[in-house]
Amino acid sequence: TLPLPDKFDINRIYPNPFNPQTTVEYQIAAPANIKLEVYNIRGQKIDELKNEFVLPGHYSVNWNGSFHPSGIYFVVLYNYESIIRRKIILLK
Repeated sequence: TLPLPDKFDINRIYPNPFNPQTTVEYQIAAPANIKLEVYNIRGQKIDELKNEFVLPGHYSVNWNGSFHPSGIYFVVLYNYESIIRRKIILLK
């Protein structure tokens, strides 16, 4: 097992570019209410992947972009004190 994380972060998103699914791996260092969302290039929220209270640990979630056009998207991880953004590219 992995040691408990020491920071709040998105570790990796793979594959990227992707079609049609990608996996987002993230870590939480302290108990927190988190949101993990996907935004389009215009800054519009198009999907909410997680909105929950979590304990410290390593997590992953899949996102399926089948119903969205090719383009650049942003995965955003929030808690009460931090915002982490990562760019992803959907190629169809």
